Order: sequence, then structure tokens, then C-alpha cells
Amino acid sequence: MVDAILSNSMKYPLKALMKHFIALGSTGSGKTVLSKVLIEEAAMNGIPSIIVDPQGDLASLAMYGTSEKVDQKRLDQFKKSARVVIFTPTSSKGIPLFVNPLKLPSSKLGSEEVISIINQISTSIARLIGYDINKDSGKNAQVVLYLLLMDCWKSSRDLKTFDKLSDLVLNLPESVQKEGEVFVKDVKALAILSKKLKYLTIGEKELLFQFGVPLDIDTLLGKGQKKTQISIIYLNTINTIDEKQFFVSMLATELYQWMLSHPSKDLQAIFMIDEVASFIPAGAEKPMAKEILKLIYKQARKYGIGCITGTQNPGDIDYKAFAQFGTWAIGRLVTKQDIAKVKTALESLAMQKTEKVLDVLPRLKSGEFLMFCPDIFKDVINMKVRWLLTEHKTLTEDDVKLLTTVEDKDFYEQYAVKKPKLKKERSQEKGIEHFDVCISDEEADKIINRKKRKLFWLFGPPTETLESLKLMLKPIIRAEAVRAKQSFFGKKLENFTLNFDGVTGGLIKIKHNGKIKSYRGWQEMLGLSEREISVIKLMFSKWKNRMTNAEIASRLMLTDNFVNQVTNGLMKKKLLSYVGKKRRAYLWMPLINVKVPMNAKKLLSYKLETSNAGTKGHILNSAVKLNDLTKLVKEWLDVSITDTSIIYYPYYEAKLVGKKRSRIIRISALNGKVIA
Repeated sequence: MVDAILSNSMKYPLKALMKHFIALGSTGSGKTVLSKVLIEEAAMNGIPSIIVDPQGDLASLAMYGTSEKVDQKRLDQFKKSARVVIFTPTSSKGIPLFVNPLKLPSSKLGSEEVISIINQISTSIARLIGYDINKDSGKNAQVVLYLLLMDCWKSSRDLKTFDKLSDLVLNLPESVQKEGEVFVKDVKALAILSKKLKYLTIGEKELLFQFGVPLDIDTLLGKGQKKTQISIIYLNTINTIDEKQFFVSMLATELYQWMLSHPSKDLQAIFMIDEVASFIPAGAEKPMAKEILKLIYKQARKYGIGCITGTQNPGDIDYKAFAQFGTWAIGRLVTKQDIAKVKTALESLAMQKTEKVLDVLPRLKSGEFLMFCPDIFKDVINMKVRWLLTEHKTLTEDDVKLLTTVEDKDFYEQYAVKKPKLKKERSQEKGIEHFDVCISDEEADKIINRKKRKLFWLFGPPTETLESLKLMLKPIIRAEAVRAKQSFFGKKLENFTLNFDGVTGGLIKIKHNGKIKSYRGWQEMLGLSEREISVIKLMFSKWKNRMTNAEIASRLMLTDNFVNQVTNGLMKKKLLSYVGKKRRAYLWMPLINVKVPMNAKKLLSYKLETSNAGTKGHILNSAVKLNDLTKLVKEWLDVSITDTSIIYYPYYEAKLVGKKRSRIIRISALNGKVIA
């Protein structure tokens, strides 16, 4: 294995990465830069990397350096040999990437490995849906999931989706019932578990499991590609800490399975997590990724996987995992507390000259390190890290979007799984659910005749003739929704049924006599991003006061630059404008008179009788994107859609022809009233 050039005066054998590398130092010490130099060196020597980027500063490996200090010959070598791809879970800014936690282990693995992997998966799923594993309810949920997944593995049953797993919880196989008799007696608890699993199929969580390129280690390592791939997983596109923990847990689990099936005596890949302390902290705290990362750090060297990480001090990391790192690079440490923790760790490794090393640490400059690797160097090595061949800056999601090439998008398109959309309904005469028709064709004809224009306005012979009269069936999207409400007795789930016009996407309320009330402004907001919706919602509640961008940023806890981008986008869509010297934003037409309520309870509709009997009406197709509805409902009404169905609303459409023009009148087939 060749050496890596870490500085002008020092070379580091890449084979030493088999025993892992950790960079320590306070903020600004250069530990992330040192780690990136190792990644550059590995790529130029044919070693691919999978990098978890929690903060956005590793993604700049995709930007070539422009400083005069950059070694141009080596930069050209890096350009020829390395390909950097940024993956963005739940987002299309980079290459969207999703995990499939229901992907069960290979049958080729041993029983111990299978048990460990399925236990990790079931525990992570239980914690993601809100269970505390330390409590009895959480332990029971985890056991039920473990038994189900193990039963599926034994019977080679492919689950694929959480919908299927949710249904399986309510219909447990006999083998699971027998094996877990103690844990499956509580029917109510199983119903709650099933419902919580359903939540993973809606909204943003659904994107974690169904949007983009499926997580595959061979894909991330660029197998079959001409260039050595550096795959950066940009975690800033994932909203919550729990979801980030879950994603890293599933990534590490997939990597663990892969390395068991692909052993190598030589270094074949690098796995890097920057600022790893939050994923594998010291002490009793056990985030989702902790146990699987400990397992990888312990065993990866046997399979040719080198691990790189960084943290401010070793006391932040679980000591068992920390002991697995064979190379330390210690940068500037200033506080007595950090130095004391390093001292303890160095003494535990029986390192000589500990006191001299500790005395030097506060005086080190940015980029200067003391390298300790007893397998390679007899003594501590002083080194100053070389200049990066790439840039070192923190990237935003928009930066990532600009760096993601069309070629990369096209290449990964072959692997991508599209986000499911609401299927359009095909015309049919039987089997569809619809509201009962209460007005006959003859009655509709009489009502239309009364609506014809007269010669003398209110009386005289009609001046219009009826050209056609058709019974139409408009799709109404009925969405079952839920919201978790905090009460004195804890969290309580509230259920709602919301209705939407399947043709326009408009929000509607159905009254007791079948009359439909439509809410203005809703369909104008379909297609907006979450941030755009949150700004509109804030302005809707405060529009009379009018607000500056700085006030919007303060209320929504966003940066000024980000709010400027959002409001500029809303201006282009003609939904927002400004007035006055202070440039106070205000809602522009057609949203200034929005009539959309902000409380889901006000939208409860009357439940009318429905039928599946055959009809002779013309069925309109649904053309609304479910993703748009789900996003808008979540942001505006604070409820999550759990299920959708389509029910058809019957109405008569009459075409009246006059001397100069024609017009369309629509009559409800439920009550005979004119509808918009």
C-alpha cells in the first residue's frame, strides 16, 4: 500500500488506516481539513470513501481548490482519479438517497450476524416511531418487531413497505404468536404499534424510505466506475435528530452486512463520520447508531474497511470504540478539561512523554498536529497538514444543488425509485364509491329551464336553449388525518377527515344537505415548499400588521438570507409584495382574502350516504399530487395524512346557448342547487 502525503515533510502509509484514524482538536484546529486530506490521498490511490457529513463542510470536497497554494499537478491527478458525489436524503438538491430498513440480511450470513442485524433494525425502528426501549412498552414493541422480522427472514418473505409490516402486526403469523406469547397478548398495544408504523408511510418520513436511490454500498463505493468514488452523505437535508440517527444507523448496518460478505486483507474502502460524538457518545446514553458503530469500529479492520473520524476530545466518545483507533492526530487543545481527558486516554495506552505532549497542545497553530501511531512510528511526530486540493467551506443545500451535475443526475436515474403520486382514476361505470344521486334527469331538466335567461330579465319567453345535459362525477379526495395533541394526561391522538376537490385540489367542506363549501386560497398554495407555506401562514395570521423580512426571519427562526430567498420566490409567484420605505411584506392577490381556516376541527364534514351502484355519469379524473396535499396539510393545519380514498360527487352540467354566447350551469345532483 502506498503512502499518503499529509505534509511537505511527512508521509503516512495508507495501510495504517486499517486500524482507524482519529483527529482530535478544538474548533479551528484543522482536524476536519486533516481528515479531508486523507480522503484525497486515498482517492488518488484508488481507495473509495463513504462519508457522513453532519455539518456540510465535508461536501466541499466536490469543489476544486482555487488558491495559489494548491499543488496544481496533484490537483490534476485528483481530478483524473476521483469522482465526488453528494447524496441528499429526503431531497433532490443532490442525489436523493433512501434507506430500506426492511431489507433483511443475506441467507449466507451466520446465525449470530443475522440476530445482531435484525436486533439492530428492530430496535432502531421502535425508537424512530417514538418508543422508549428502556420502558416495558418499548421493549415489547421491539420484541414484536424482532420476532416478525426474524420470521420473515426464516420464511424468505419480502416485506418491502411499512404498510405491509403494519398489517402484519395486526395479523401475526402463528409462529410469532407462539414464540412471543407473553408479548403479543395486549391487542390494544399491537394496534398502537401498527398505527405508529403507518406514520412512516406519510409526509417527510416517507421520503426517508421511498424517494431517490436506494442505499447500496456497492453503489456508494462506485463499483464498476472508472474513477474512484467519494460518496458524501449530506445530513442537513434530514430535519430531525432522531431521523439523522436512524439514517446513520441503517447506513452502518448496511455497511456491516456488506463487509461480512466482502472480506479483504487489504484496505478496500474508507468509512468516515465527522464529529462522531453525537452518534457514539460516552456514558450510558445510547442513540440509535451507537451499538452498530461500536461493532464496525471493532471488526472493520478484519474486512479491509478503514474508519476515520474526528472530535474535540476523546472523553466525548465511548471509550470502547475510542480504543479501536490506532492512529491519533492531536491538534490544538486549549481548555484544561479537554487536555485532562486527552491525558487520561494517552496514559491508558502507555504512551511515553505524555507530559511533554500535553505541554505543547495549547501552543499548536491551526493545521499543526502531533501524530501518534505506535504501529508505524516509534515516537510522536510533529506535522503541519498540507494545503487541501479542494475547497474547505460549509455548503448550504443550494450550494449542493449547484455542485450536482446533470451527468450525475442522469447516471443515478437508473437506480432511482420515484416518489409515488396519487393515481388518476379511470372512467368506469361500476364499482366506484359515490354520493347517492337524489335529483333525477327530469328534475334536473326542470331546474335548468327555470335558470334560462328571459327576454325581459325576470319574465317573458326564454332566450336560451338547452344544448346538452350530462351527469358528471367529480372526484373528492377524502384524507384521513391525525394530530398528536399534548394534554394533561400526556399525548392524545386526534383524528380528522379532510376533503379536497380532486380536480383543482381545493379544500372543501361537505354540509348536511350535500352542499359543498370551498375555501379560497388553498389551491394557490399547492406546490409551494414547506418554508414558503410557513411564510404565507405567518403572513396570513399577521397580514394587517405587515412585516419586514427580518421580522419574518425572527418569528420563524430562520436566517435573513434564507428568508430573502423564500420571499423573492413568493414575489415571482405573485403571492407576496412589499410596501413602504421599510419594505414591509404583505400578501398579494389572490391570497389577501384567504378564507382557509387554520384549525382542522373547523373542516369536519357531514358524512353522507354513499353507494357503489353503477352510474351512467361521466367520471372526471383526479389530477392532484398527493405529495402537495400532504405537505400543505402538515404545514398549514399541523396534521398528518395517514390514508386517502376517492369518493365521487354527482352533479349535472348543462350547456345553455343564447343568441350571442353560450354558458355552463352546474347543478348538484344531491340538492338541486347551483354549484360553482
